[in-house]
Amino acid sequence: MSELKWSYDEFLAFLLIYIANVDMDFSEEEKALISKNVGEPTYSKMVITYDSMSDYKAYETILSYKEVYYPTPEQKAELIEKMKDLFDADADFNIMEKELLHFLDKMM
Repeated sequence: MSELKWSYDEFLAFLLIYIANVDMDFSEEEKALISKNVGEPTYSKMVITYDSMSDYKAYETILSYKEVYYPTPEQKAELIEKMKDLFDADADFNIMEKELLHFLDKMM
């Protein structure tokens, strides 16, 4: 991405939508939690944005915001906690979600 222009809420919504889709089951509980965290308009906008990208492009986009929204270990830990909250939203923190969380923790 040549120009980083998303607000924190937009970035957070996109990140959470990305990880919610890892198990191919974007549950109503996950959707509700994301919407509650960032607001319905931001959630809706970022779902459209996510749907327009490949998985690789979405991952690349998340990493491109590192220096903006999670440059410190503390900020990264805060995002990891938000990801864990999302995985717990549908009471099914499955192996795919655990592996993605581990992978993102290492790559972020």
